[in-house]
This record gives sequence, structure tokens and C-alpha cells, in this order.
Amino acid sequence: MKSIVLMLGAALAGASLSSACAQSPDADALLEEIREIDRIPGVMAAVVRDGAIIWSGAAGFADLESRTALTTRTRMRIGSVSKPLTAALALRLAQDGRLDIDGDIRNLVPELAEPEAGVITARRIAGHTSGIRQYDFTSIEDANNFMFYPALDAALARVAGDPLVHVPGTDFHYSSIAFNVLGVAAERAAGRSFDAAMTEEITRPLGLHDTLIDHPLEIIERRTRFYTLFPDGVVRNTIWRDSSDYYPSGGMLSTAEDLARFAHAVFAGDLIDPAMQEVLRTEITTSAGEGSGYAFGWQVVRDETGRVTHYEHGGETNGAYAYIRFDPDSGLALAMIGNANHAVGEPVFFEYASERLPALFD
Repeated sequence: MKSIVLMLGAALAGASLSSACAQSPDADALLEEIREIDRIPGVMAAVVRDGAIIWSGAAGFADLESRTALTTRTRMRIGSVSKPLTAALALRLAQDGRLDIDGDIRNLVPELAEPEAGVITARRIAGHTSGIRQYDFTSIEDANNFMFYPALDAALARVAGDPLVHVPGTDFHYSSIAFNVLGVAAERAAGRSFDAAMTEEITRPLGLHDTLIDHPLEIIERRTRFYTLFPDGVVRNTIWRDSSDYYPSGGMLSTAEDLARFAHAVFAGDLIDPAMQEVLRTEITTSAGEGSGYAFGWQVVRDETGRVTHYEHGGETNGAYAYIRFDPDSGLALAMIGNANHAVGEPVFFEYASERLPALFD
């Protein structure tokens, strides 16, 4: 998810590089090249095949002031790559009947506005056809939360009454706020907080020990500092944003290794049962039959023949870029994260993550 520091990014060069698995000089060099071009202080990536990490690397700094090197265990913000994690949580709850992905989400979140407009379902939220609005990134107040919310539904209260942008199911409208709604529904269905539900259903079963909410007040071991490349070309600490309002849509921390392992697990492992894996892989359509470009929480990428080549999701938030991908034919899963974003200009980060890194392991 983007935020007001969609006006902001990050920088510098130099530092250490570490690889946890097989050596890949080309992949290691790729990380350094991203850092040099995008001026990101630190970047990490990992590649998984058949459930095993075949390469993992980290380059640069986790903290420029203390000159602390980034490692493969440094916990990074992942922005909208939080959404596939929330989607997986919803599917885990759906497979044992605690959450109906095609029932009205208002059964769990009755405070949503305009019940007469149509049914908002978890499936529609996951495919961005729910009609719930997105943040207004031209407004610093709307795009950046500065208040700590001890509960997700308290944060949701400030936007739950906003009008829908279209009748549910009739159009595509990317919405992070909708995923926050899904997070509230998930915690109510699970009978525990979003954080606890994510731990119980996703991160603990998969051994994702470095994936957790980006709690703004807690001391979190190995959490990186976050940076932005400002319009004047100077790298600074990123603008403050309290993550407590949007853990499900953009407020989680992880590592590239955890994310790559997660991508393999949800598509090719046994975390999610076969029926829900089919939901995960199926592109969601509008009521007119038009494809949304999204399956359940993942973007669907096709070639010129219409064949699905891979599933992916990118993320941007204050002081971070992130990318996750799964290729169903090769079984290759990968992830990349940087601890900075750009206030202006287009980074090479996403091109390198989505095209150049996978090409090294084809």
C-alpha cells in the first residue's frame, strides 16, 4: 500500500552482503545494483524452490546512523504484501467454516455503510471489487495515521461510514481500507485479535518467526529503520506513520525468506486445503464477467495467450518497497524487500524483483 510518502523514498550505498544458502554472485550483484540505482540503504531477497530456500541475500544497512548492516533476519516493512497474508488468514478461517467468503461481510462487520447497496463479501474484498474506497493519497491526514489504535475496529470506525464508490461486485477499485475490513472480520471470526489470529493460523504453523505486525510502540528486535528519498534528492528518515490502523492491508513486518516460504506454502503446501487453494488461484470477476486481475489477495499475471504465468503482489509504504511472487509451472517462489521508498520518480526495484531476479533462477 502506498502512503503519503509516496512522496518519499531512500538511499546511500556501501555495506555488507550476506547469503544464507547457495552462492549466487549474479543475484548478490543484483541487490547491490538496486541499491546503487535506487539509492536504497538496504535490500534483501530470497528464492524458494520446492519448499526450500535455494538463495537468500541481504545488502546494505538496516540503520544508517549506527551503520548497522542489514542481514537476512532484519525485519522489514512489507506494505501491501501484507494483503496476501490477510487473504491466507481468511481462507484458513473459511476452510473450517468460521468465515463465509461469499456471505455478507456485514454479518461480522455490521458497522459498514450502505447495506442497501449490495452484498460485500470477503471474495469481493480480496479481488478489489467490494466498492469500499481507497485512501486518498493527496491528503496527508487520510493517507497517514498518527494515532495509536489498540484495536483494529477502533481504527475502522473512522472510515466505516464512508459511502461506497460503486455497487459491490460491479467494478474494480483497489482498496486497502477494504482489506482492513477483512482483517476485522477475520479477528471476529477467529475470536481473537488480528495479531493473535495471524500467529495462530499462519506464522506459527509455517515457522515464519520474523513475520509480525509492525506495532508502533513496542520494541521489536531486528526491526530496520525506514528511509525515504525526498524530492530534493536527500535520503532522510521516513515520515512517521502509525501502523495500528492498517495491519491487515499494509502494516506488517517480515523478511524475504519468510515471504518466499509463505508464497510456496499457500500455493503448493498444505496450509490451505485444496478447495481453498482453488479459490486462491481463481481470478475474481465482476458481475458483468470482467476479470479483476486479482485472485484471492494476489494479482494474476498472464502471457499473451491468456495462460497464468505467475501470481504476485507489490507493496509500498513509508520507508519500504516489497514484492512477492509464485510461479505455478516452475514452483519458484521469491520475495524482495527494501527499507526505503521514493517521494518522486520510479524505482527499478519492482522491475528487478519481478523480471531480473526470477530470470536468474529459471
